[in-house]
Amino acid sequence: MRDKPQRSLLSGLMLCALFSASMHGQKPAPPISAPENERSAKYTFEFAGKSRTYSVFIPSSEGPLPAVVLLHGSGRNGQVMIDAWRDLASKEHFIIVAPDSFDPSGWSVKVDSPDFLHAVVEQVEAKHAVDTSRIYLFGHSAGAVHALVFAVIDSHYFAATAAHAGALPPGYEKPIFSRVERRMRIAIWAGDRDQFFSVNAVTASKRLFEANGFDVKLTVIPDHDHNYYLVSDQVNAQAWEFLKKAQLTNHK
Repeated sequence: MRDKPQRSLLSGLMLCALFSASMHGQKPAPPISAPENERSAKYTFEFAGKSRTYSVFIPSSEGPLPAVVLLHGSGRNGQVMIDAWRDLASKEHFIIVAPDSFDPSGWSVKVDSPDFLHAVVEQVEAKHAVDTSRIYLFGHSAGAVHALVFAVIDSHYFAATAAHAGALPPGYEKPIFSRVERRMRIAIWAGDRDQFFSVNAVTASKRLFEANGFDVKLTVIPDHDHNYYLVSDQVNAQAWEFLKKAQLTNHK
């Protein structure tokens, strides 16, 4: 079933993988097979000895733009996230970039590491200037789990994080929060009928973040299940209103 958080996601986020091998990427090669004037396209580049792909949309705007990195659910790919966000990004003038997870069933901190997401943004910077003080993270389902983990372990890169239908995996308190350096703002949207991430589970993650000094906003959507795409216009607009207010200081 698409967007169902697979067990492989949680195993890929095992404690031993949280920090090991997350900083062993290599400089990505230039993007290929896209015309220079293309504003929306899918690209392939080499990272850590693997061929990786991402989709991007860049609105027609001058000067450095904010960027939102979008993380898809299991069984999906980055293009579906671009499709869901494109109209809003065009209207509000921000870049959206959506990598594909290496394993389509979910995201792994080891393989889809902080360095990997940084490399994806570097690819975008080769096409258009990015406001590096305003790089944000949004994820759905398996992508939401990944985004919430990165809100802690990559806190100096992303200005803020938003998620739909996700929670922290159990048992992550010590290995994650013992490494926290910056407490960014986080927003989570959850359906009260979500069959994979109950309101109780999401609320438990909210309390865990708050116990470690984070400011977390939780919005419960009435009569809504796990289907992000039915409410994406509403959630994305609210997420952008939340994200765009955050900005890193003293950031190069």
